[in-house]
Amino acid sequence: MKLCAVFNDLMKKHHRQGVLLGQTTVTCHEEYFGFAPDQVKTIHFHREGVGAGIWFRLHCGRVVDEAARACPGEQSLYDLGAHWGHA
Repeated sequence: MKLCAVFNDLMKKHHRQGVLLGQTTVTCHEEYFGFAPDQVKTIHFHREGVGAGIWFRLHCGRVVDEAARACPGEQSLYDLGAHWGHA
């Protein structure tokens, strides 16, 4: 499975959760997050002061959490993440 497909699946999962929790009415996960899976550079699984979660780090440097909220981009706040340079 290509990594872009993994990112896509994670984005779909968290978009569905947002819909079920009443956080959004948008029907497309890319619209919900504001980016496409091929824009993801790294996924982080821990953020200092927050704990466990999912954070998408984009190639442009933006960081977005699993609820599609913008987050601080400072690398030192996050675990090393799962970085794939050939995604």
